[in-house]
Amino acid sequence: MKHSLIFLLILFYSCTQHKNITISKPEKLNDGIETATLTDVGINDKLIYAMQDSIDNGSYSNIHSALIFLNNKLVFEKYWSGQDENRIKEWTGFTVHHRDSLHDIRSITKSITSAAVMIALDQGKIKSLDQRLFDFFPEFLNFAEGKKKDITIRHLLTMSSGMNWHESYNDSLKLHDVSHAIGFILRQPLVEVPGSKFSYNSGSTQLLAQILEKTTGLNIETFTLKYLFEPLGISAFEWTKEKNGLISAWAGLRMRSRDMLKFGILYLNNGKWNEKQIIPSNLVEESMRTHVYSDEPYGYGYQFWTLADSIQNQIVKTIEASGNGGQKIEINKSQKLIMVITAGNYDLHNLSKTPFDLYLDFVYPAVIK
Repeated sequence: MKHSLIFLLILFYSCTQHKNITISKPEKLNDGIETATLTDVGINDKLIYAMQDSIDNGSYSNIHSALIFLNNKLVFEKYWSGQDENRIKEWTGFTVHHRDSLHDIRSITKSITSAAVMIALDQGKIKSLDQRLFDFFPEFLNFAEGKKKDITIRHLLTMSSGMNWHESYNDSLKLHDVSHAIGFILRQPLVEVPGSKFSYNSGSTQLLAQILEKTTGLNIETFTLKYLFEPLGISAFEWTKEKNGLISAWAGLRMRSRDMLKFGILYLNNGKWNEKQIIPSNLVEESMRTHVYSDEPYGYGYQFWTLADSIQNQIVKTIEASGNGGQKIEINKSQKLIMVITAGNYDLHNLSKTPFDLYLDFVYPAVIK
């Protein structure tokens, strides 16, 4: 009901206000992404005009980029300047954002780490998602007490390891040496039976990256470059390395918005990019399926959120890669729709309108018939 009312108000507003806003066809580059106009794909352009106007006037604060991909075409691409941060350099202040800008993607990095694990599984380097965690860390076997020894790779992927965790612990992963950071994660006490309950745990993602390195001989940066980024034509990116030398697999990537879109297209197209199968379709499907529910209540797959919202009295199912500050890759398979958002709202939890609301208020209503 809420979004039905919003839709009507937006539609009325846009019909009377959008005349001075122009939205041009995104530029076609030699990057494998086809482009089209809003009219070409039959989208409700009035709502997209209204969305751009709402971002321009600050109703949705500190948005840095918004991209819309529909029916295999990029039909909207826009960048805004604003206050920003950089996990490597911390506060950067007012920043001019453009197509070639690298942007913190924060916990979207988790979804990319998941993709790397799926590729290693397909290669046979990881034998099974049901392999036990401590098989990879024999040096820490003294922490494998009771049912804690039953934690598997699958439990790490679904954040259901059962280990005690608070996200503030992330700071502890940045200090001392790498072995100390990994030991810090592994020594956390078990508070739930493995697989029984979701608990957001960035340490689990870091363990996945270390398992990847132990099984392939390549760290997360080198592995993703060779088997994910190069096949997707992604050449510009940065990984955060903590003071202890640990590559941050839970929130450390900086990427361009178009390259974030490529990652979304890969999952929309069942692991295929330009007719090349990069991740097996069954592993993509498994990654995007709900395995456990959070308290929101939203579902969680293999480092992806599985969302269900009501828009115009319809249940809308979306797969989401999400990062602190408003970084979003929204994938709606039924509509062949992707929205990419970057923003600078780090650690702000009481916004009246969030970046995700752009998708709910404008983009999805603009494509449904």
